[in-house]
Amino acid sequence: MRDELLPLAISAMQFLSFREKLALEEKLDTIGDLAVLSIDDISYIVGRRIRSRWWKGTECQKQAEQSMRLMEVYGIHGVLHHQLDYPALVAEIFDPPYMLFYRGNIQVVMEPCLSVVGTRKPTPAVAKATFDFSQEAAVSGYTLVSGLAFGIDAAVHKGALAGNGKTVAVLPCGADGVVPLSHKRLAATMLEREGCLLSEYLPGVPAEKFRFPQRNRIIAALSPVTVVAAAPKKSGALITAEFALEQGRDVYLLAAGLAETCCSQGMEAYRQDGAPVISSVAEYEAAIAALPGNGLEIAQAGGNSRVGRISAETRYCRQEKQLLF
Repeated sequence: MRDELLPLAISAMQFLSFREKLALEEKLDTIGDLAVLSIDDISYIVGRRIRSRWWKGTECQKQAEQSMRLMEVYGIHGVLHHQLDYPALVAEIFDPPYMLFYRGNIQVVMEPCLSVVGTRKPTPAVAKATFDFSQEAAVSGYTLVSGLAFGIDAAVHKGALAGNGKTVAVLPCGADGVVPLSHKRLAATMLEREGCLLSEYLPGVPAEKFRFPQRNRIIAALSPVTVVAAAPKKSGALITAEFALEQGRDVYLLAAGLAETCCSQGMEAYRQDGAPVISSVAEYEAAIAALPGNGLEIAQAGGNSRVGRISAETRYCRQEKQLLF
């Protein structure tokens, strides 16, 4: 039987890719096996010369034990890449998280998800339009996904709650934390209403600047479409949009944001490239339905509904070889 601390310790090794973590996982049975490895030993196992000054084998068990205690205190659960509760749409991306941590109801990501992102400083009109769109989407049965930040993210989560729906926040820190702290009450309400706080980071890991774009790839991954509500130039929402395109997903634009000069500079290139402009869920579903194949059926099917669910490892290897799956 494998040591339950071992996956936590492997997950914490941010200097390894998903595939490299799998290689390490296959060779080890206990966290003690991992703790005695040198960085050269790890390099040999994964087949790549690793130069990481962060690796201290003697500390990995302490960190894993601390994370386990936080999981117990905060009611945090973990799901590994091969387990059924791991979102299939996330498993499809290149270099997916080895492990996800969550508070709340992970099953909401198995429902049809819709990711909505945008600036932290929208105009009141755009914030209201985002709230209304998210409320309508929640009433229509979608799980709304965003990042719990100020501005558009908050409007998404609040709109979903107003529609008596479910909403997921993907965090740039461990699932024991809330960023920003002033949204602690909003996060608590989301959990009370069977929503979910999701993270790829171990409990106890703080938010740092580089983790915000990292988490954006998961926001994009959870939905077949990312809706950009408002995005000035250099907005973090554009990072999420680019991740969506890299993952083979679509990007849609909220009409209200595109109409505001201060909120639309980053959106214009997507409009010129043919991104659908929508103002309602009906228009969203019409745009999806117009795609070749069964776009609307996929969008409404949910995050773990794909027939013949391919393992994360298989998807990763196929993508790495640039093969279709």
